[in-house]
Order: sequence, then C-alpha cells, then structure tokens
Amino acid sequence: MDPLRVALVGTGNRSQSIYKPLFKALEPWIDLVAVCDPVRESADAFAADTGALAFYNLKDLVKARPMEAALIVAPIPSHHSISCYLLSHSVHVNVETSMAVLLAQAEEMLKTARANNSILRVAENFFRFPFDRIMKEIAQTDFIGPVKRLTCWHDHTGYHNNSRWIRFFESHPVAVQSVEHTMPTAPHNQLAHRHYESETYSARFFWFPEGELVIDHAGNIKGMLGRYPRPGYTELAGTRGSIVQQAGENWYGLAEVRYCSDEALAKGAIADEIFPIIYESDGRDWLGSYVDLPGGRVRYHNPYRFGGSTIHRRDYYAAAVMGHLVDFAETVRGIRHSEYNDDDAVMAMMMEVAARESALAAGKRLTLPLTGALESEDLLRQAETKTYGVDPLDIEAMLAISYPRP
Repeated sequence: MDPLRVALVGTGNRSQSIYKPLFKALEPWIDLVAVCDPVRESADAFAADTGALAFYNLKDLVKARPMEAALIVAPIPSHHSISCYLLSHSVHVNVETSMAVLLAQAEEMLKTARANNSILRVAENFFRFPFDRIMKEIAQTDFIGPVKRLTCWHDHTGYHNNSRWIRFFESHPVAVQSVEHTMPTAPHNQLAHRHYESETYSARFFWFPEGELVIDHAGNIKGMLGRYPRPGYTELAGTRGSIVQQAGENWYGLAEVRYCSDEALAKGAIADEIFPIIYESDGRDWLGSYVDLPGGRVRYHNPYRFGGSTIHRRDYYAAAVMGHLVDFAETVRGIRHSEYNDDDAVMAMMMEVAARESALAAGKRLTLPLTGALESEDLLRQAETKTYGVDPLDIEAMLAISYPRP
C-alpha cells in the first residue's frame, strides 16, 4: 500500500515518548507529513526531529492540508472538538483513548464521520496485549468448552476493559449493572500530581447476547496501599476448564489453561491438567505467545517488531500501538476491516456511562443501548462547563481552549 499521509495533532509527552520512536518502523504504512501543537517550541522540535511540517493552529493545518488523515494525541477533553472539525473536512481520524468525555460527544463524532464518508477509529490497545491475544486463540479451539463467563479483578475497569470484552465476544452487551463503594484512606500519592485520600471500588456486570456474563471489578489498580497488583486476576470460565491470568513478577503475569479430564469430571471436577502459557521475547520486542495443548500448539504470532530501544517498561507495548496504527492505515486504504470500529468505540463509551448510571441508581440493571436523559452525563457536562467556561459540546469554543501540559 502507499503509506497513509498523516498529521499528528498534539506533540506532548505521549507523542514524544511513544509515537515518535515508532514512526520509522511504521514507514510501510504511515508517512508523518505534519505536526500540529499550539506550543510552538514543542511543534517545531517534533517537526525538526521527524522532517514533518509544523503547524500551530488546526485551521491552518486543514487549510494547507498536506495530510489525508490525523492522529489525535491530545487531552481527552479536546478529542470531540478536534475530531469533529477534522472529520467535517473529510480528514480521517484516529483518536487516542478514551474516545471522549461524554457519550453525546462520542455519538456526534460517529455521526460526523458517517456524514463526511470519513474513517473514525479509536486507538485502543488493551485487547492487543499478549494475554488477550492468546486467550482468544485458545477460546476459539473450544478446548475448555464455550466460554460463558469472564471475571476480571484488579486489572482495569472503564473504557479499556469495555473494549476488551467487546472484542473478545465480538458483540455488544445488552444490559449493565454496577455498584460502587468509596472509603477513606490514609493520604497518599501515586505521582507528585496525583494525591488521594479515598478509594472507590467498582463492580460491574455486563450481559452479552448469547448468555455470556462479564464481571469486571477493581478498586486501586495501581497496587497502592497493599492492594493486589496488576495485571490482577482474570478468569475465563469454560464448561470443563478455565483460562487464567494472575499477577506475577513482571507485567505479563502468570497465565495457564486449567482442564478437567474425564476422570477429574467424575471425581470432584478439580482441574488435573495444567498447561502454562508462554510469552516469547528477544529482550526488546514481544515475539508472540503459545500454549501446548493435547491437540497441538496454539500460538499468537506478533507481526509488529519495533526493534529499537524500549519505549515502555512493557516490551509488548510498541506492538500494541503499532497494531492500532496499522489497522487504521489499512482500513483507510480499504485493505482490511478494523477489528475494533467506530460502533464498538461508541458502545465502549456507552458501557462506561451505563455503569455510572446504574451505580447512581443503587445498582439498577439497565438495558443497552441507553435512551433518554442520563444523570451522569448531565453531571459531567456541568463539571466540564465549569472547568472550561464553555459548553463541552460547543466545537468552536472548545477548539479555542489551550490545555496545560501535565
């Protein structure tokens, strides 16, 4: 394919530390032709390092239009206004997660993309991590029988995990139920600018169309205050066994397939055959994952190799980011159908809003898709209006906002 000509909108920390090192490896798919950031020094430095053109204003970028598509790596409150402006000018958009602050913003982004025949994708990485890749391959063998229940504890909640469950079941949930509990804690810092004096625990239940249930719950996912560390505990329950991941000494965790033989099923049904999941690495890149089952080896081969200095303490992170960028470029070129599309992205937002709505209603079960007035959306919209002094749905007003560097 001809590399997709892209502009990078936002040259802050994530663009500098994650995106910039990858562009050389992405040259078969992506040609970075421009960068845009209101902080001139940042935009100029990024442009000088990459050979791209520097812009300081989104409207100037669109007027010059050296690109076909844009990668938005900017603060989440800006995603809606930047995306809608670019999409309305028929610029394809790949926007970082979370998709937006409000469900109403996400829905308008989708509507604008469709109205202008533009591709909108969200840069979701979590279902591209090693365990998610291999767990899906194993589940598809039906070795442990159909998976109808998935439990995830202290790994993550929210938009990232919502996307994982959509991808795993390849469908959208039909109902949501959620409860939350907040307790005071000793004052503590995760980082210098992240101070906490309380902790909220969330338990979410998502029902999918074929009788599947996801139980997704977590409190302090960063392991502070002695809580269980990431990647937490994830269990996929099949009819005669499980696929399990739990915390270990590294970011991969420890994963295995637990299986009940016919003899075990007749005598207590305790899994008597254990098959470890192996992650392969060359010290810089995650190469792939496999498990040796009685029917043969089940493998996921990672097709994306960065090969440079590690961009993240997890050696598979570069592959995950490259994966969503290649998916976007090849979708725009018409070479593939995305494994996670704009409908999926909006549903992940809706799952998040529905969980908040259910918690506000003391755990009431809500049917999806949501309709009618949403209390949590109204509260968030009011908070955003107070923070920025303008309605967060006002595209022109939000485009004028300058976001401070964290």
